[in-house]
Amino acid sequence: MALAKPSPTLYVSNLETKTKKPELKASLYSLFTPYGQIIDIVAKKHDGGRGQAFIVFAEQSAATAALRGLSGEVFYNKELSISYSKSVSNATLSRQDPNLSREKAAMEAAKLVVSNAQGEYEQLEKEREADEAALRGEKRELDGTEEVEGHDGDERSAKRLKQEEEDEEEMELDEDDEEDDNKSSLICSNLPPECNSDIMSALFSQYPGFITVTSYSSSLPKSHSKPNQGAKSFIVKFDTAENSQKAQDETKGYLMQPGWEMGVSLK
Repeated sequence: MALAKPSPTLYVSNLETKTKKPELKASLYSLFTPYGQIIDIVAKKHDGGRGQAFIVFAEQSAATAALRGLSGEVFYNKELSISYSKSVSNATLSRQDPNLSREKAAMEAAKLVVSNAQGEYEQLEKEREADEAALRGEKRELDGTEEVEGHDGDERSAKRLKQEEEDEEEMELDEDDEEDDNKSSLICSNLPPECNSDIMSALFSQYPGFITVTSYSSSLPKSHSKPNQGAKSFIVKFDTAENSQKAQDETKGYLMQPGWEMGVSLK
């Protein structure tokens, strides 16, 4: 493998495509973190990004060690293909430029995430509309036929059952994210309505041990001030209580927008 242009960011391809993004990012973090400090992991599920991810290390030497140590590694029953990224990540740029504050760097990354999230949303809408059109066509076919062959009926029933199972898995994933994790998670409140999990990931992925972000709808701790109208809340999960404490200390009171002071506390 050519190593002509070393970079602290690795491009990883040939990833398994059916794994949900939070699980995929957590697994990639566990696999690559022994080689050095990871400051960001970018994994896309749409817009041609299926089966691909970018692992951003704090140091280029750590990226090189990971590339040499993990190329060809079997990950979810597929051999990883790893190379240096051709472009510099936003996380790396913010570390190299001393004029960029942590808040400004996070906001710039958040803007990019919002743009990408919009594209992902549009792709999901297209897929949903296609699924609905297929279901309408199937219903018309059933209404216009007095007797359906047993094999065809079984096949359609199997498709519906598979869809129901996938929806059930999504619900179980959301429920699992709400379980107590021994103080290794943060409750973040008073976030603007347009804020989402991807934007929060862009903010907290710069802290060691970050795993994932999910929405939070339960009552807020008494230590949090009354949120603005329409505000959102999130759970931010870390691998250890120590890392979640560090992130809390550095983000408490963070302004996502003027007038939206974020409340942060240990779960």
